[in-house]
Amino acid sequence: MCAHWLRFAILLGAANAAAFAQSASLTAAWTFQNTLNPVVGNAALVAVDPLNRASFVTDTVLGAQRTVYQFSGQPSEQAGLSLSTVNVVNPLSYSFEMVFTFTERPSTFRRVFDVLDRTSDRGLYLNPQNRYTFSTLATGTATQTNGQYQHVVLTVTGNRARLYVNGQLDINLGTSSMNLETPNRVVHFFLDNLADQSRQDYASGRIALLRAYTNELSASEVTQLARDPFSANVGATSPSFTAAGVRNGATFAETTPLAAGAFFSIFGSSLSAGTGDWSQAFVDGNAPRSLNGTRVFLGSQEAVLVFTSPGQVNGIAPDGLAAGPISVVVERDGVRSSPVTVQAGALIPSFFTYDQRNRRFAAILAADNSAYIAPANLFGVDSVNGLAVRPARPGEFVIAYAMGLGATNPTVPTGRIPPPRDGGYPVTGQAVVEFGTRTVTPLYTGLSSFAGVYLVGFQVPGDQADGEFELRVSINGIRSAIAYIPVAR
Repeated sequence: MCAHWLRFAILLGAANAAAFAQSASLTAAWTFQNTLNPVVGNAALVAVDPLNRASFVTDTVLGAQRTVYQFSGQPSEQAGLSLSTVNVVNPLSYSFEMVFTFTERPSTFRRVFDVLDRTSDRGLYLNPQNRYTFSTLATGTATQTNGQYQHVVLTVTGNRARLYVNGQLDINLGTSSMNLETPNRVVHFFLDNLADQSRQDYASGRIALLRAYTNELSASEVTQLARDPFSANVGATSPSFTAAGVRNGATFAETTPLAAGAFFSIFGSSLSAGTGDWSQAFVDGNAPRSLNGTRVFLGSQEAVLVFTSPGQVNGIAPDGLAAGPISVVVERDGVRSSPVTVQAGALIPSFFTYDQRNRRFAAILAADNSAYIAPANLFGVDSVNGLAVRPARPGEFVIAYAMGLGATNPTVPTGRIPPPRDGGYPVTGQAVVEFGTRTVTPLYTGLSSFAGVYLVGFQVPGDQADGEFELRVSINGIRSAIAYIPVAR
């Protein structure tokens, strides 16, 4: 994948859909701390609140004070929650975990969970004896008292549904009626049918925790969750990667992949629950250090994050990162990987390159912003984004995009968009460009107008022959890897 955060990027890559695993995997979670936004995943939980009475309140939950979500309606205008489970759970094998209580209408039927889009009486209820029941197909022995929170887990796999209350199996029923087979695969919490005329199986209540898992939680996992529901991380797969998966963000080389202020990439598995870049995450010109629930720690410092996906994370190493061995840890939704040790350098000058032809060619623009400098057929088209694609011309001024060139004067903190300034932000080190067998003094080597990206501006020698030439940049004698620049008259 190329450095897609740059304006000259050509190929962004594609997301892959992963198959469901057989063991239970946590895919979404909400703790209702004054928000319906998830703390795990990015599934949208929707409030159903026709009377506009829903609120967040403080309550005693399993012996501790917590903020909870209070839903309040009436049988004719019910309140609750809805969730589209598309891309969240396996429709034929899933689990939902809740900590909740009803606050009114004891000794009546009250709907807890619905899978048929409010069109049928099938689902999980409390009955007039305050016991849990799968419609009238099976009834357990556990009861709920209004105002007293319970830990409830529903698991479904194949043709069997199980209900656990406070860690104990309460109902074990052979049925396919709980499979998610409606076209939109929406589940509803605490909402009765819309199809019949009674619509009486409803009560207001409060919920403190909701989690969704693809596939079935085991009895032992449910027991573990019930012991401490708010801190358990059952089903949350730890991020995983190796030292070989930590790469230079421009060249993707493994050797010395980190340096202060330089882009890096981490390749592995379960690195993030969400896919997306930093474009909407800047705050007051500062890039995020948490993105889609993912954080990266280099030693004791947090990296700036540029892009996350389950298999790849791109970031920028923080200021003050010392040369030498450094511990790398990825955290996803609060679950951390094992530490991995890699080498950091004082500087790692590197040109960004285009993906095509094995990243042979440096990412370069004509200084007048008229063309991408590349072989004319590199992208299979004559122009990209309105700019021509052509080799450099002898005597032409060009601008190469780079990273890892070190400190500037004045300094700009890592991850911050440099404020506009006459003269820019030139590097403090001595910069040299090697063009084939020649040495060229750059006209400007320093930060661009974007976070972490450097510009190396120089003139192609006027008598340069046609061909493809090696290109390097060095800072204080530390040389970049070789990239290439094409030249044609």
